[in-house]
Amino acid sequence: MKLNNLTQKDILEISRELMKMKKESIKEVNGEDLSFLLQEMYLAIESELRDSAYYRSLADIAPNQFAAEMINEFAKDEREHAYQLQKAYERLTGDKFISQYEYELELDADNYQEYLEKRVLDETADYKKYKSYYLMTNNPYLRDIFFNAMHDDSCIL
Repeated sequence: MKLNNLTQKDILEISRELMKMKKESIKEVNGEDLSFLLQEMYLAIESELRDSAYYRSLADIAPNQFAAEMINEFAKDEREHAYQLQKAYERLTGDKFISQYEYELELDADNYQEYLEKRVLDETADYKKYKSYYLMTNNPYLRDIFFNAMHDDSCIL
């Protein structure tokens, strides 16, 4: 699976470098240091956008209409997570978030079952990630976003 000839590792490295530059300008909101969480949110937005594209591609190779519709709902959930994170990120930083990538994935229908199994593992990891973010902050606005993403990811499992 290729993401515009960039590996997921490349994307994470680029994203981390961008956040290092931004980190110096944002330190506290209401006395709470959010620099680490903002960096993680930036990476999570890219991850959610990539996951949404993955689900859309997976729906394209689904064996039946019911499976395709269900998987497309997962894609919409991931896109909504990205949107909510983007709004929060923009609100906290004052900067517009624009993804640097166009996620296009080509999935082989012969590996459909394997792709589904991978997503279950990935969604489990995302659930744990959002749980940790939820516990990292006392900000009710961010906690709601992280809780909703955590809840949605647990529903897929």
